[in-house]
Amino acid sequence: MSEFILVSTTERYRTVTDNPNLEKVADYEYYFFGKKKTTFSICRIKSQDARIVIQGVSEVFADNSIPLKVFPKFETTAEIEKEIYELDQDEESKILKV
Repeated sequence: MSEFILVSTTERYRTVTDNPNLEKVADYEYYFFGKKKTTFSICRIKSQDARIVIQGVSEVFADNSIPLKVFPKFETTAEIEKEIYELDQDEESKILKV
């Protein structure tokens, strides 16, 4: 059975999804008042030994390598999509699948 995780990238930091232990399934962009705030990526877990690397973009900080066990896991992408689309509540916020 597959397991999936949700990671995000913002103006401040980038979550590296180019990882042999992960397979990116889909990306969603979140806009608030017309400005892109976050890109959400759904990734299939290929190995439980994966570590997620977060890098600074607009701020300089050392790469942060986080073990997969600290991330919430989902059985299906539909579960994650439901969570993402909860942000799309009114005309000021918008989710776009890319």
